[in-house]
Amino acid sequence: MTDNRSSSALFKRAEQLKRWEESDTNKQSPTPRRASRIQFSSGIVFLAACTAGDKDEVQRLLKRGADINTANVDGLTALHQVSKLLYTTNTSSSPLNTH
Repeated sequence: MTDNRSSSALFKRAEQLKRWEESDTNKQSPTPRRASRIQFSSGIVFLAACTAGDKDEVQRLLKRGADINTANVDGLTALHQVSKLLYTTNTSSSPLNTH
């Protein structure tokens, strides 16, 4: 009985491979796809720069008119991000510092 199952499984697998070889999914497209670039809005880039603490990028984006009121999915704006960054990196002024 085990031999029947084994041969049946091998037969089914061979059928699957045959269907795959003949499928459109397996065929390569005639023209290679060019990788597409993702374009982020200036507000999102501004939020990322603020979160990373990248002063030069923040200033450059502000000069180009970045929307300072852009919020992330949690509703946090650039001011929130910078405040959080300053709070966590400036341990001497942190109320959690017990030294």
